[in-house]
Amino acid sequence: MKDMSADTDMTTYLSGEKLYGDDFSIAQLKKWYEEEAEGYSSLVKETRRHYSYVYHELNKMHGFRHEKLPRNCEALGIGSAYCEEFLPILSNLAHITALDPSEQFSISKLHDVPVSHVRPSIEGKMPFVDNQFDIITCFGVLHHIANVSFVLEECHRVLKPGGVMFCREPIVSMGDWRNPRRGATKNERGIPFGLFTEMVKRSGFEISRKTLFDFAPLGRLLSVVGLTTFALKTSTILDYLLSWLFAFNKKYHRVGTLEKFGPASLYLVLHKNPLSAGTENS
Repeated sequence: MKDMSADTDMTTYLSGEKLYGDDFSIAQLKKWYEEEAEGYSSLVKETRRHYSYVYHELNKMHGFRHEKLPRNCEALGIGSAYCEEFLPILSNLAHITALDPSEQFSISKLHDVPVSHVRPSIEGKMPFVDNQFDIITCFGVLHHIANVSFVLEECHRVLKPGGVMFCREPIVSMGDWRNPRRGATKNERGIPFGLFTEMVKRSGFEISRKTLFDFAPLGRLLSVVGLTTFALKTSTILDYLLSWLFAFNKKYHRVGTLEKFGPASLYLVLHKNPLSAGTENS
């Protein structure tokens, strides 16, 4: 099938003025979905035995530690693979629902907490009732999705009033997605900082915490010695400090070396107003 971006003027997308894919037709969404469905699992080619989740320090520092979570929560993990992102808050959970297109990741329990797996629909409509979940996690998933704004609206719909969503995404283009990129799936692209925060607010969420992170030069330096930035508390703190220092650089499509000296991702802690009816998209 023909690449749907081939005949599209990409200038406004690469400038960060518009998000490529957010206004796709059903036919375009279907093609995107099929290409991305097994993208991550095929990319890493890891089994459960070799899989390692390396973002606990990141999630604790910028997300979990800022929230006093209730007990016996119903949690939704969007694209959460083996659900290991929930381990730091597992004592607060009664059940986890993993919304994931890949069949490569499947567990029935995370320690003693039961896990259910549900495949998402092509158009992004979630098969859940309004106000179903106390907690939603969405870590590095939205940039794999075409119609981001619609999926954010769905997240708001299924979250309980007073509930919390933890979300983080790249805010850089991740290169020119019209061409093959090493270490990336075919369609993934970051979400421009300004558009991302605007979409979140339009979907109905209140932003309670907004943190820039992922200072790319540090990550590349640490990888040389076999370290992952967010696996260690010290390097996670250093990343935060460098990202804060270079926070002025929010350029989306970064080509030159100096342009890459800046935070490449955004971490958001979002709340649904306790008075919200949660039926906007019913």
